[in-house]
Amino acid sequence: MRISRPVAVIVASVIAISGMALFTALPAVAAPADKPTVVKVYHQAVSPIAVSGSGIGTVRTFFIPIAVNGLAANGQYLTGTLTTLSNPIPSGEEIRSSNLTYVFGSEINQLVVGGISLYPPAGATLATGQSTTRPVIGGSGIYAGARGQVVSTNLGANGWTHIFKIWTH
Repeated sequence: MRISRPVAVIVASVIAISGMALFTALPAVAAPADKPTVVKVYHQAVSPIAVSGSGIGTVRTFFIPIAVNGLAANGQYLTGTLTTLSNPIPSGEEIRSSNLTYVFGSEINQLVVGGISLYPPAGATLATGQSTTRPVIGGSGIYAGARGQVVSTNLGANGWTHIFKIWTH
C-alpha cells in the first residue's frame, strides 16, 4: 500500500507533535544547585545517655546540645541512636547504624541523618581522630527537602565537629 506524500507529511507531523506533547507533559527535573549549603555543628565530648542490650542489637541513645556555625543557642541539639548490627568484622570493628536528628533552634528546622559507620567494638563512639561520612536523608523547615552528607569527626576531649554539605529545593 502506497501512502501519498501529503498523508505521509500529516502522519509524520502528528507523530512529532505527539512526541513533543509527551515530553512537555513530563515533570521538569530541577538541576541541582551549583553550591551546597554548608552547616558547621560542634558539640562537647559525649557519652550515651542510655545503653540497652549487648552485642548485636545494642542501642546507644544520645541527646547533645550543639553550637551551629559557631553559635550556641537554646533549642539546638542532636538526638538519636546508634544500633550495633554486626559482631566484629575482619577489620576488628563493628557496624553501627545511625538514626540522628539535628534540631536547629526549633523542632520544625531539622536535618535527619542515617547510614552506617565502623566503630571500635569496645567504644561508645568513634575513636579519637576518626571521621565518618553519613547521608543526610531529609530535612524540614528551613531544610525542607534536604539531601547531601555530613562528615563527623571525633576530636576526643575537644568534642566533635559535623560538617554538613546539603542541597535543598
